[in-house]
Amino acid sequence: MSDRRKYAFNGVYIFENAREHMERADFPEIPIGTIGGIDGWSMKMLVGMTFDETYYYPLLDTINEEITLKHRIFISYVKKDGSLELDSMANTYLRTGFGYSGRGRIVEELLDEENGYLTDGAIIIEYGLQIEAIRSPDNIWTFNFRDPLFDCQEKQNMISFYKDLGNGQKKWLYCHKQLLIHHSTFFDLDSKENELTIENLGSFESFLQISHGVRLKIDDHKTPEILAPARKYGLSNVIQLVDQALDSEITISRAISYGLNHRLANLLRKQESLEELAEELKKVDLETMSGEMMKKCVRRLFEL
Repeated sequence: MSDRRKYAFNGVYIFENAREHMERADFPEIPIGTIGGIDGWSMKMLVGMTFDETYYYPLLDTINEEITLKHRIFISYVKKDGSLELDSMANTYLRTGFGYSGRGRIVEELLDEENGYLTDGAIIIEYGLQIEAIRSPDNIWTFNFRDPLFDCQEKQNMISFYKDLGNGQKKWLYCHKQLLIHHSTFFDLDSKENELTIENLGSFESFLQISHGVRLKIDDHKTPEILAPARKYGLSNVIQLVDQALDSEITISRAISYGLNHRLANLLRKQESLEELAEELKKVDLETMSGEMMKKCVRRLFEL
């Protein structure tokens, strides 16, 4: 039985009229589409030469040349009797633009009817691809939350988040349940509620990245939308990481409204004017300020 359905993206591709295409060395490129948020994936049968022999090999690749992937992949030949001949399997790294190829087979081997590679004159290739992490051009590794987890139907280890776009359309993000449970009591390992709604897809994806320890650069205007799910689900580690990683200077009043203790302490140390500090505190609802933040502000007021 094939394991391809364990992979978020999988398929069976039929290269018809294989004999004629080998004679002309012009197998068509079969487009796959977008995987892991990366466009331009396709399946090909390419020709190669070694010594005096011509061979063909399957290649799964993308036109994107600037990203390195952590991925699982396999490629198999589907033979005439329906059996699979595993061509290649890996759990490794791949730089896009180079692709992932199967083992080459010489033309005579492929055309020999007794070998079973031709089914009604066609070569049939089965593949599975799972992108687990992506390294961007600025050398930051991020998790791939845009595709379902590997073998998630069998393991039941996934939480899905979706934004309702209307007209029956939804955009999804997928996350390993265990990683969220480690930091939050909101999520239950045995819970059947594995699909939750979200408001902002981009900010929620940033929240998931940070909750998994990715050190993103964070702009001030995105901070409230990242912190909102962190507080909703009780992930204090996200609040702490945002506090430390915020990429821009913010005011004391904003640090208080965001609940960023670390950032507030830094801003208070830099504050040299009693009047300016008093003006900032007027912008804040003191009744909702945490006790810890109140102590920090009062201490600095007495120091000035």
